Amino acid sequence: MDLQHMENGIGANSGGLSEIDFQRLAQTIATSIQKILQNVSTMQRMVNQFNTPQDSPDLKKQLHQIMTYTHQLVSDTNNQIKEVDKCKERHLKIQRDRLVDEFTSALTAFQALQRKTVDIEKNAIRQARANSYNIAKPPGSNNRSNGSGNSNNGSFFEDNFLSRKSNQQQQTQMQEEVDLQALEEQERAIRELEENIVGVNEIYKKLGAMVYEQGLTVDSIESSVEQTSVFVSQGADNLRKASSYKNKIRKKKIILFGVLSAVLLVVILILVFEFRN
Repeated sequence: MDLQHMENGIGANSGGLSEIDFQRLAQTIATSIQKILQNVSTMQRMVNQFNTPQDSPDLKKQLHQIMTYTHQLVSDTNNQIKEVDKCKERHLKIQRDRLVDEFTSALTAFQALQRKTVDIEKNAIRQARANSYNIAKPPGSNNRSNGSGNSNNGSFFEDNFLSRKSNQQQQTQMQEEVDLQALEEQERAIRELEENIVGVNEIYKKLGAMVYEQGLTVDSIESSVEQTSVFVSQGADNLRKASSYKNKIRKKKIILFGVLSAVLLVVILILVFEFRN
């Protein structure tokens, strides 16, 4: 068994994520991020068609389906990011941080599109309800008699008028019920979108907390390295100072020895000179 397999085996047995599993999961995350960005681009084009001739209930339904799918993809990718974070190999840190940054950017774009969609649809519903309240009711009929001679003709035309009026009222009522159901369905879709926005926001917060914790760990490691460097530098300074003190002491000893030697030589010369005399 080579060293690489031994390291992978140790990582798996210690409860972490092996490098092989890390690379496999990292590839899945990268693919998911690209899919999220593609969906955001597609949904943005669909949102741009709101309040245009291309706008339709089917367009909104399709948009909501893509948003629901993308929200689930975001949730799954977030769980995969958590798994990747379990790999503590330092040489994989750059790749892990890049995945987190890319996922954060995709999440930001998706969240902004969600909020924009909710705002547009809420305004459309408010406008629709305001229009429904302002619709004028069909004018009532005035039961006027034009004389006894025209009573039969008046009654015939009045019956036809009332019949047409009744049919129009029924059609209007049916259309209002259909419109009301459509509005209620749109409101349910908006509530679902708002719930998804809350879920994405929670993911965003947890992702930020994870990045912050990683930053603290990196700062702690860098601080330890800096402290070690400071200690090494201080040790080197102390060694230089000790060497300098040692040299100075050696010089003082030499000077003192020279002085003592000179004094001794003078004393000897004086004694020799006196002995001869």
